[in-house]
Amino acid sequence: MKGTPFDFFVQFHLTERCNLVCRHCYQSGSVSEMNYEEVCGAIAEVKTAIEGWAKDYEMDVSPSLHFTGGEPLLRADLFPILRYAWGCGFSVSVMSNGTLIDRSIAEQLKASEVADVLISLDGMEAAHDSLRGHGAFRSAVEGITVLVGEGVDTNINLTVSRMNMNQTRQLVALAEELGVSGIAFSRLVPSGRGKLLADQALTTQEVAAFYSSLRQYRDNTKVVVTSRDPLAAIAELDGDIPQTELPMGGCAAGMFGVTITADGTVMPCRRMDLPIGNIKTNRFRDLWADSPILWQLRTRKSYHGGCENCRYWPACRGCRAIALALARAKGSEDYLGPDPQCPFYHTC
Repeated sequence: MKGTPFDFFVQFHLTERCNLVCRHCYQSGSVSEMNYEEVCGAIAEVKTAIEGWAKDYEMDVSPSLHFTGGEPLLRADLFPILRYAWGCGFSVSVMSNGTLIDRSIAEQLKASEVADVLISLDGMEAAHDSLRGHGAFRSAVEGITVLVGEGVDTNINLTVSRMNMNQTRQLVALAEELGVSGIAFSRLVPSGRGKLLADQALTTQEVAAFYSSLRQYRDNTKVVVTSRDPLAAIAELDGDIPQTELPMGGCAAGMFGVTITADGTVMPCRRMDLPIGNIKTNRFRDLWADSPILWQLRTRKSYHGGCENCRYWPACRGCRAIALALARAKGSEDYLGPDPQCPFYHTC
């Protein structure tokens, strides 16, 4: 694999504490947070694993750490953590609700060499505030304005549901007005408090229409309009896909990245809530290489219900978090079945 870049990321939840109580939040509650030394130890452990991959397999690895929460700005040691991570050779991003960002915070983020800051904005004012609380929209927009003014690369993240699916044009226009680099859409995952919004999840027909509509913004706006949803990638695909037994793209869980929670628990994805170990007691490289859960997520024959026979499997596999959340709603722990919102199934 020499010369083949491997983009690998860890979404690092530094805290479960938050200044908002969002209706669609997937968090499960408070935990015992790792202290500064333990967080740095976890970062160093991930670095050691990546260095081992690079040496043993002659891989070119492009590693990144995405720090979030809860609200990461509630950690008093956030900026020393960011500087430590950057010093370890990681590209560093921060994911925030934006409401606590003032000029001082923006200046410190800039000084910490963050690659970008991702701010959650879940619709225009009425929709956003209905999910996150009165005044949250204006506070987030003010935070974005300050970040852009300080020269911090800023992006908007949006959880798309039936509450905001018709606001894309307004949101893209707002993103252009604010001067952010891009706006990215992800589907609502009905887990945590978000289970109460399950009826607001898009139907298969709405998913198809929504992601098809995003194509009109390709190369046609001042900002990048995209989605990290594997179904969105399928909506963009043209031509045939090579059929492989291991993934080439699609859902990142356990393939291109993992999550570390505030207490050190390692999961394929924070929205899946499937612990595979703890970085305080397990070597990260061992967890990545040996976890049965991760290997199931990577192996085509582990899937069922039609997903494994879909021509798009190597580049998609659906959103495993949504598959699990809706399976749990039916009393099952099945994370390898079909994505129930997928409109693109096509046999090989």
